Amino acid sequence: MEVIEKLYEITKQLQLTASNGNQGDREKQIEELEAYLETRGKLLDSVDQSLLTNDDKQKLREILSISEDVIKQMGRIKTSIQQNIMNAKKGKSAFKGYNDPYASASFDGHYFDRKK
Repeated sequence: MEVIEKLYEITKQLQLTASNGNQGDREKQIEELEAYLETRGKLLDSVDQSLLTNDDKQKLREILSISEDVIKQMGRIKTSIQQNIMNAKKGKSAFKGYNDPYASASFDGHYFDRKK
């Protein structure tokens, strides 16, 4: 079936794009991943399961295997993005501390006398 072949090629391209995580621009990579996923979703919707041959079913099993790998790679990309966000927040708070060191008043060393 021609749709299965297109689906297989899109899935391979998706895997290739997801595996090249550290190379190039991340925003461009995410846009490409979204485009492949959208195209792949449309192809999956157009597959008629009643017309599948044994070869098509075998190809779909390969696609499933590749998809599991893509999911793992996209999880790594997500973790990397989360780590970058955390580092940016830490850097921002450190910059504020150096920029205005007296902004947060410290109450260390105060003594409150309770006797009357």
